Amino acid sequence: MNKTIQETLKWFENEISSELAKPRKTASKHLDVIKDRVNDIKDTSERFDYSDVNDPDVYQNYATSIYKKTLAKMNEIEFPEVITYKNIEDFYSRTLNILNSYIEILAKYLTWLKRDRSYKTRVKNLDRAITRLQQELYKLNTKTLDEYLEYEKYESVIDDLNYLQELVNRKKEIEDEIESHRDDIERLEKMIAEKEHEKEELEGHPGFAQLKENKTKLSQIEITISSKVNEIKKLCSKILKAADSRKVELDDYIRELIKSIIKNPLEELVKEADGYPGIKSMLKEIRKISDSPNIQMKKEKLEKAFNNMEEILNDSLLDLQKEAKFLLKQTQAIEEKFAELEIDRKIAKLKREIEDLKIDKDRITLAQRRELAEINKEVKNLHEDLMKRIEEYTGKQVNILLNAI
Repeated sequence: MNKTIQETLKWFENEISSELAKPRKTASKHLDVIKDRVNDIKDTSERFDYSDVNDPDVYQNYATSIYKKTLAKMNEIEFPEVITYKNIEDFYSRTLNILNSYIEILAKYLTWLKRDRSYKTRVKNLDRAITRLQQELYKLNTKTLDEYLEYEKYESVIDDLNYLQELVNRKKEIEDEIESHRDDIERLEKMIAEKEHEKEELEGHPGFAQLKENKTKLSQIEITISSKVNEIKKLCSKILKAADSRKVELDDYIRELIKSIIKNPLEELVKEADGYPGIKSMLKEIRKISDSPNIQMKKEKLEKAFNNMEEILNDSLLDLQKEAKFLLKQTQAIEEKFAELEIDRKIAKLKREIEDLKIDKDRITLAQRRELAEINKEVKNLHEDLMKRIEEYTGKQVNILLNAI
C-alpha cells in the first residue's frame, strides 16, 4: 500500500498502539511515584525554613539555605510530557545529575546542622526522603526502562518517520532556494553561451584546420624519413665513436651533419638547399669511411644502410624535402597571421572568462547543492530502512511516498 509519511506515521502508531500501551502505562505510573518523592523532599525541606525569623542564628541560616537550595534543585526536575523510552531515559539521566549535584551541595550544610541536636529529626527525615527518590530512580533505570527497552524499536520508527518528514521538508526548502536563483543562473548561462560561441568561431578559423593537417603530414614525412635513415643513423653512430677514439678521420663539418642526422633528420633535411647537397656530401664521406676495418657492423645491416644511402643520393628524399619545406613555410605564415590577429590570446582570454563565469554560476547555489546531496543520500537510506523495519514489525508492506503531501 502507498502512503505519505504522515499517513504512514498515523497508521503505524495505530498498528503498534496495543504493544506500547502496557510499558507506557507502567512508566507513567512510575513517574507519578517519582513526582511524589520529589514533592516529599520539597515538603520535608519546609521544616528548614527560617526566612521569617528576625536575627536568625548561624544554624538557622544554614537551615534556610538548605530549604532554598532544595526548592531550587527540585524545581529543576522536569517530567516528560510525552511518554517514550527516549524521553524517560533522558529524564532519568538529567534527574540523576540534578540529585547528585543537590546531595553534594547539601552535604556541607548538613555537616554543620548535625552538630545541633534539635535538627536531628529534620535531617533524618530529609535524608530518608532523598533516599526514597534515589531508590525510585534506581528502579526506573533497572526495571521500568529495562522492561520498556524491547518496545523502543517501535518508537524509533516513529522518531525516524518524523525525522524523515523533517528531511523532506528541508529538501523542498533547499530546492526552492535554488530555484529562487534561477534568473541569476540563466543570466550567467547566457553569458557563457555567448562567449563559448565567440571562442568556437575563433577556433573554427580555417587556419587551425590547416595547421592540424600540416602537423599530420609532417609527422608522416618524419616517419618515412626515419625508416629510410634508421640503419644509416646506426652506422653514423659507429663512425662518430670511432672518430672520437681517433680511429678514423672526420672533419668538423661532416661531424656536425652526422650529429644533426642522428638527432633530427627531418629538421636537417629542411635546412638544406633543394636537393640536400650537404647531406649527400656527408653520405659519400661516411660511405668511404665505412670501408675502414675500424667500423664494425653486421653485413646485412651495413648493406641495408648502403642501399638506403644510394636511394637518398638518387634524390629519393627530394619530394619529401620540398613538401616538408612547403608545409613548414605555410605553418609559419599561418602562425604569424594568428599572432598578428592575436587569435591565440583572444581564445585564451575567452577561456579564462568562461571559466570565471562558470565558477560564479557554481558558487550561487554551491552550499545548497552540497546540503541537498547530503540530504538526498540520508533520505534514500532512511526511507529504505524504514520500509524494511515497518514490514518486519507489522508484517505489512508500505511504500512511503516522499513527494506526496
